[in-house]
Amino acid sequence: MIKGGQLKFLTSDQIYDIHLATLDVLEHTGVNVYESAAFNLLKDSGANVDEKKMLVKIPPYLVEEAIRKSPRGFTLYARDPKYNLRIDDRRVYFEPMIGRINIIDLETGIRRRTTLKDLEALMKLANALEYYHILHSGAMMPHIEGVPDSVAHAYGYLAGVRNAEKVVKGTGRGKDKARDCIRMATVLAGDEEELIKKPNIFTTCNPISPLQHGKEQTEGIIEYGKHKLPVDIASEPQAGATAPITLAGLLVQQNAEVLSGITIAQLANPGTPVVYGTCGTIMDMRSALIALGTIETGLINVATAQISQYYGLPSRGTGGATESKILDIQAGYEKALTLLMTGLAGINMVFYPGVLEHALTICYEALVIDNEICGMIHRVLHGIDVEDATLATDLINKVGPGGHYLRERHTIKYLEKEQYMPKLSDRQTREIWEERGSKDLRDVAKERVRAILKEHQPTPLDKDAEEMLMKVLKEIEERELKIKLR
Repeated sequence: MIKGGQLKFLTSDQIYDIHLATLDVLEHTGVNVYESAAFNLLKDSGANVDEKKMLVKIPPYLVEEAIRKSPRGFTLYARDPKYNLRIDDRRVYFEPMIGRINIIDLETGIRRRTTLKDLEALMKLANALEYYHILHSGAMMPHIEGVPDSVAHAYGYLAGVRNAEKVVKGTGRGKDKARDCIRMATVLAGDEEELIKKPNIFTTCNPISPLQHGKEQTEGIIEYGKHKLPVDIASEPQAGATAPITLAGLLVQQNAEVLSGITIAQLANPGTPVVYGTCGTIMDMRSALIALGTIETGLINVATAQISQYYGLPSRGTGGATESKILDIQAGYEKALTLLMTGLAGINMVFYPGVLEHALTICYEALVIDNEICGMIHRVLHGIDVEDATLATDLINKVGPGGHYLRERHTIKYLEKEQYMPKLSDRQTREIWEERGSKDLRDVAKERVRAILKEHQPTPLDKDAEEMLMKVLKEIEERELKIKLR
């Protein structure tokens, strides 16, 4: 079990100041809630509302009660039990980004639209990479090339569970799409009771900055909440554009957006597992574009981890994004810094490995390179064990001045535990590197991608489950066709 929490920037007093400022914003300014069921839940629970504006002002007692009702953690159940995950207490897991509209073609290096075949390969690849634990899926994609948009979520989710034995995310973007993914997850669980007992799916719902909850995303909170399925409520503020340019101000607004979403979830079904999430970053004021790979993203994630830990809630953050369009040095340092800061902070679910250019594009080679970075971070989070055996006093005395440790049993025993062995990084001499073809990191990564896609075979779905999932998919297609023909 790997835990973060070593990196902190906020003091306890500063976190409390952010908390009090947040309660002030929610009580006196409020949030827009554009989904009628959620609006009415808040209204009936004592919030002050303006029905014309769909504005809800939430009193502090409702927010604090929702925090108390939220579980301190939960377990996600994978198709293969060895990949089950306990989400709580600063445990760090990495969640690569799979569902992006664009992809860098493995053979040509040219950006193009992502197809269903790509999704299947990406899920298979992420399933094989050891430092990826939770899998974002094609279910989150609004468009998959060659698939009607109305059923892309169902095809994307099926591509995920067919090609991965790890936990796969479903969509919560709209009532029908949320129900579709939950229905498919129920097939895998066996029945609805088993799904509630052992959730094998979760979703992300994003408030709209500043201070809004959209209709479709809020429907997702309610639908997943009905089944006590985990909901990651992740705010997406951009400092200087959709949030104050000061990071402290951004954190107050983000906190208001996330806590109001958590309040909706607990009013809909008390005890629904929730995750305190952030996709917060800055707008680059020179280009007026979102900048996800900035050092400020790292700062926001560290603060978010501290705030979520103050509330005793699981957290989700970002790391591994870059504004670079290619796998260059910029991509390397932006990915490494944001992943390291987020991991050290103890964010439970770290999202974005595998992406390029503002997280608009997924890249096969980036997935395997980022997995290696995540492996290094695992080693960092393991830290340094100090005990009699690792102090090695007797061994040092035995070897003495001028000796060496190459043949000692102690060296063999602790080698794998003490030293991270990268699969991609080159540590050979220049001469050997040249003899082997003078390959750069992308060349090596590409070879690893090809090898995994050729050799890795996830366990197939149970035959009955496969047939039932195909039946559900057909019914979704028939429903959407009827809607289209109306």
